[in-house]
Formats: sequence, C-alpha cells, structure tokens
Amino acid sequence: MRERRPYKLTLFDKYGPDARDLVRAGIFGTMIFGVTLLMLLLARGLSVSTFVIALLAALGSVAFVLGSSRAAGGTYKHLMMSGASTPAVEQFSYQDALVMQRRIDEALASYETVIRDDPSQVTARIRAAELYLREDRSVQRAVELLKEAQRVPGISAGEDVYVSNRLADLLAGPLQKPGAALGELRRLVDRHPTLPAADHARDAIARIKATLLSADQISG
Repeated sequence: MRERRPYKLTLFDKYGPDARDLVRAGIFGTMIFGVTLLMLLLARGLSVSTFVIALLAALGSVAFVLGSSRAAGGTYKHLMMSGASTPAVEQFSYQDALVMQRRIDEALASYETVIRDDPSQVTARIRAAELYLREDRSVQRAVELLKEAQRVPGISAGEDVYVSNRLADLLAGPLQKPGAALGELRRLVDRHPTLPAADHARDAIARIKATLLSADQISG
C-alpha cells in the first residue's frame, strides 16, 4: 500500500483565487524594492534611510496592486449578485495543474480540503471521485463522494443525473452490487421522470433485471 505523506496546505488552498493576487503583488513589490534601492544606492550611497525609502516604495506598490485587484473583485461580485452577468462554471485549475504534473496525491488531498471546508461543493466531489477512479486509487471513496454529492441541496438536475448514472455503473460493475445499482436507477426515474435520462434508466433497469433473472435460472 502506498504511503501517503501529510499534505501541507499551499497558498492556493488557503486563499483560493486571491492567492494569485498575493503572488502578483509580492513579485511587483520585490521588483519595485530592488529598482528603488538600486537607484538610491547610485544617487545617495548606502544608508538606513535608503533601505527605508525603498521598503516604503515596495509596500506602497503592494497595497496598490492588492487594492486594484479587490476593486475588480468587488465589481465582479456585484455583477454576480445582481444577475447582470451569467455565473461562470467553477474552475479547479490548481488541481488540474497538479494532475498534469502527475502529483496525484496532492491533487486528491487538495480536493479533499476543498470538500471539507465547503460541504455544499458538488463539482469538487464529482471531480475528485473521477480522479480516484481514473488513477485507480479507491472505488469506494469515489462512491462515497458521489453519494455525498447527491445529498447536497443545491445539486443541479444535470449533476444529479450524471452522479446517479455513474453510481449505477460502479455498483453494477466493479462493486458487483446490481441490486444497489437498480436502486440508483429507480431513484433517477423518480426524481427526473420527464427527462430523457429517465428513459435510459428504465432500459438499464430492464437489462439488469433480465441479467439477474437469467443468473437465478442458471443457478437454480
């Protein structure tokens, strides 16, 4: 069994999208400090006041960058709250970057942190479940996450249909629990009877029942 190292929260885990502003402000402030210090050294020589002036210039630039970012963020939030703009689909670029670097354990740990901190997260649960499955880490944990997503009050119809179908596939396949798979499919039909997905679910129910009946006849 692969040993899992303790996951250390990164700046992105702690501050989310705001972490980019902090990094950008830090880089800009460092650059301003260096340039100001060099100019003062050439003009005045080395002294305590030289460092103080350069430091104040750097801090001022950091405050300006953060202030500009927050103002832009405030405008964005206003648009979202007022309904003047269509809400964007939530992105998980940080976790995607970890996966691309094959840092799978860190990506999964980051998803788990997001899920723990925000019980209403549906997308993070679905993405984490798919990553557990794709990387052959834990079918059981994937099923747990998908079932948790089902119970989130704000889950959309599309997400609910996807989760129910995915659970049915896992229960009927890797977990060898066709009875539980039937339960998921019946739930889908009950919750979304008018959607095309309900017709597909009814067909799947009929196929699973036929398979179970055939297996009973053979064993009998």
